[in-house]
Amino acid sequence: MSFWSLAGDPDAPALIAGAPPHAITYAELRNACDQFNAVLGERKQKRLGFLLCRNDVQSVVAYLAALRAGDCLALLPETIADGALDALLERYRPDWLLGPEERLRERVGSSWQGKRVVLCDSDARPIHIDLALLLSTSGTTGSPRMVRLSYANLAANAASIAEYLALGSAERPITTLPMHYSYGLSVINSHLHVGAALLLTDDAVTTRSFWNRFRDGGATSLAGVPFTWQMLARLRIERMDLPTLRTLTQAGGRLSPELTEHFRQAADAHGWRFFVMYGQTEATARIAYLPPDLLASKIGAIGQAIPGGELSIADDGELLYRGPNVMLGYAESRDDLALGDTLHGVLRTGDLARQDEDGVYWLTGRIKRIAKVFGNRVNLDEVEALIATRLGCAAAALDEDDALRVVLTQPAHEAEVLEVLRNTLGVHPSGLRVCSLDVLPRTSSGKLDYPALRERLKAAPHG
Repeated sequence: MSFWSLAGDPDAPALIAGAPPHAITYAELRNACDQFNAVLGERKQKRLGFLLCRNDVQSVVAYLAALRAGDCLALLPETIADGALDALLERYRPDWLLGPEERLRERVGSSWQGKRVVLCDSDARPIHIDLALLLSTSGTTGSPRMVRLSYANLAANAASIAEYLALGSAERPITTLPMHYSYGLSVINSHLHVGAALLLTDDAVTTRSFWNRFRDGGATSLAGVPFTWQMLARLRIERMDLPTLRTLTQAGGRLSPELTEHFRQAADAHGWRFFVMYGQTEATARIAYLPPDLLASKIGAIGQAIPGGELSIADDGELLYRGPNVMLGYAESRDDLALGDTLHGVLRTGDLARQDEDGVYWLTGRIKRIAKVFGNRVNLDEVEALIATRLGCAAAALDEDDALRVVLTQPAHEAEVLEVLRNTLGVHPSGLRVCSLDVLPRTSSGKLDYPALRERLKAAPHG
């Protein structure tokens, strides 16, 4: 049974939100979905909706309502820039739009639960019957390319995650990631699948209000990208009084070995489970996970394929994934929504990998994250990892014209980084450029935002 059937105990809480917190039961959530679909009116054909979302009850209701009605939905951040939103509206021509009242007040529509519903001119171009969801792979949603996910993709990944995390109806995850991001959405999907209750908040983990909600709601799990865990390490989460916490999950990029070991030890001391995971939006979030009992001996590995999936390595070293959660393909306009499954369950991840003697997989870099410096191929991910390991500082590596550019946030380390690169890479110093910025721009999911970084460097050039 799919998570959007909302088959949990009708009287059990499904969503807990607000201050003071109030619970919405599974029965009430089903009724809310029906009411939202009634606001949209009679459904003459499969529709496309745009949801400007945040981690609130209305966004979750609209998302589930679209799935229950058989419509297709694009999830976009509530804070998406006007220009980016207008460009996507022009390309995809949605049939309806839901967002903040103040954001959409200039558009003809109606109020619903403090949000504004805008019914757009109907577009007659067909939408494939299997298409359920559109997610952007760009943290800034500046790119029109969207991942096309099916109902089967969503259901399979939710069930798989629930299986390997051994989730049950007693779970109380708290939202630490935006729902328009595939990892954040997978937390919602997998827990609804087992009839659990979600603690909804947009508060940052660095705020007192977040931890008040955590304790008041009896949260049982935390999900985070590497940036989240950096913040939690600074907050000394292992010293907090969190009696209900049971599970930690990490994905969204490589966590440094030092932080991985830090949280592994904290988990052992407190009886928590710490899962390191690997995924891509193109696979509906999760591809692999490392069981906690292997973490001590396999720090840095992505682990094994999730239940129902299969990993392998191509002749060129690229990691391949096969599974029912692999997307239908990409879309760049409304016309592409009529397409069916173009990948047939096989995803070329773009990551280079190896498999060890125990069958555990490790990433070794990105196929496209390569710089050529005077003819020498330099893996940019390995450069970042090298600097983090040797000097303990964050760095972003970029390819430039026959050169390697490394950007730091600590100018005092520039000379030291240059020396490490010169000795390690064996390339002429004229092909190495090191500079610093106050901060390294990141996407909404906490990953380094390389396009934004390039723009920053153009605006503030360094030698």
